[in-house]
This record gives sequence, C-alpha cells and structure tokens, in this order.
Amino acid sequence: MKLSVIVPVYNAENELKKSIESILSQTEKNIEIILVDDGSSDKSLYICKEFEKKDGRIKVIHQENSGVSVARNTGIGVATGEYIGFVDSDDWIELNMYERLLSEAQRSGADVVMCDATSVYDDGQSRVDTITQLTQSIIIGKKDFTPNLLLEMAGSACRCIYRSELLKFWGIQFPVGIKFSEDRIWNLYAFGHANKLAYLKESYYNRYVNMKSAVHRFHRDHFEACKLSADGIQKAICEAWGNAEAYQTAYLSQLIAGAFSSINNYYYKTSTLTLKERIIAVERLCEDNQLLKAIEKSNYGGIHARWISKKNKVALILYAKLANWKHGR
Repeated sequence: MKLSVIVPVYNAENELKKSIESILSQTEKNIEIILVDDGSSDKSLYICKEFEKKDGRIKVIHQENSGVSVARNTGIGVATGEYIGFVDSDDWIELNMYERLLSEAQRSGADVVMCDATSVYDDGQSRVDTITQLTQSIIIGKKDFTPNLLLEMAGSACRCIYRSELLKFWGIQFPVGIKFSEDRIWNLYAFGHANKLAYLKESYYNRYVNMKSAVHRFHRDHFEACKLSADGIQKAICEAWGNAEAYQTAYLSQLIAGAFSSINNYYYKTSTLTLKERIIAVERLCEDNQLLKAIEKSNYGGIHARWISKKNKVALILYAKLANWKHGR
C-alpha cells in the first residue's frame, strides 16, 4: 500500500530539513515524497534538490509562486500512491505516523484516516489538538457527522491520509484564490464523498505555530477573504452534503468569528491603515448584509455578534485593541 506525501515549499529554508527528514525517517518505507517548490527566493529549492540526490523516493517540482493550494494540486497531479498525505514545510511528523495511519486504512477500509496533532509554539510550549467531541478512536460514517462534529473535524488536511481513488473520482482539489480555510473546504468535499472516516485519538503530526505566519500578519482585505472562504464552504456543503441546512447554519459561525478577527487585524501593530481607514473598515463590516444575515440566521450568541448587529463600533474597536495588546500583536 504505497503512500504519496506532498510537501508544498515556499521560503522555508530554516525548517525544511527537519520536515523532510521526519518523512524520510518514517517506519513505513513504501512512500514517495513530492516536494513542490512554489517559487522560493531563498535556499529552499537547493535543499530540496540535495535531498532528491540522496533518496530516490523524492521527486522535486519547481513552479512559479502560485500559493499553497496550487502547489498541493500540482503534487496531487503526479502522485502515484494508493493514499495521499500532506506535510507543511515547517512542520514535522512522528516516526510511525504513516505506518499507523496506513495500517488503520487497511484494517478499516476507510477512504480517510485522521489522527490528532500537536501545536508547538515559538516559545517551546505545546498543546495537543484533539477532537474534543470524540472520546476515543472511532470509525465515522457520513450519517454520524453532526453539524458541530463536522465543524470541529474538517480543519486540517495534514493530519489525514486520503484514498487517491476518492480524490480522482470526485475531482477533489484545493480551492485556488482563497486565503483562508483552504483545508476546511478540501475536507468538506473529501469527508462528504468518503465511504467512511477512521479517527485515531493519537497525536502523530507536529504543527509549528509561527506567530509571523500568514494567519497572524496584517491583511488589508481580511474580511473580504473571510467572505470568499464562507462562499467556498457554502458551495462545498451544497455539493458534498446535499446542501443540508443544519450544516450550512453551523458554518455561519466561521464567518462571524472571521469578521471579528478582521477587526483585530485592522488594529494590528503591522496594520498599514490610517486611523480613519480603520474606523471606516469597521463601519463597513457592521453594514455588511452577508454578515448581518449570518448573525440573524445562526443565532450566534457571542457578544461580538451583538456589537456588530447593533453597530457598536466603539466596543468592537476597544475590545480589538485590548485583545491585540494582550497577545502582543
């Protein structure tokens, strides 16, 4: 049972070696490793090619910078494994991760196998990211996914392996042109079309949390990007989950939470907006029909949602400033 591991690479020279070595050191040896360099301007491509010379299981692809989704899709296009997995270039995996996941895939016949992950922060602290609604390892059929369970599980592609036939049959690819929630949209399609999912309540994937990464940087178009993600999620639920109202309603909370994150983003230390532009951005957000409808339909109970509905920009701005001060951003 061969596995293809796809690693999108972009300017990752400091962490890349550790990531690749953790894949090469797997107890499961029947793997191919596809390193997709996405137009790196540092030594990442050189590092990839040096590893390619040393191990025949490695294939290096170089492309113009097009984003992580395109890089992953490129890897999927050349993968030959019965299953496909993903590792980000600044993360690393436990030595027996793929042996364990493939063993479970063979035992259960599941199209998707998921494990827990561990978030490792800049300061060395770590936290296990587990599925809180599941108390043990379990096999899950589509009918077993409650809206809240799907909301919790469909987050990261890197802690899963996927049957290649599933992806090819349904034409599942990562969404292009979306800044946030690419993994979530991918998983909504994959989970929705899978025969069943095997969940292992065991942590094998180590996710390095860099506070300077894309999700922590200032984005002038943060809220617009959140709305694009919401549209992608809505489409995925429509196509893979029969447009079930309960799932659509549950995912409205993503847009609402993203809206408040956008306000925080406007007031980051790295924000390039003027004071007036920040206030205008908050005002526009509070007037957004898509967001207001989401708040009304979801009955989202957070105080932030009430502030948005009441257009209480003073409270929203003060809270954002306080949150940013607390987290040093």
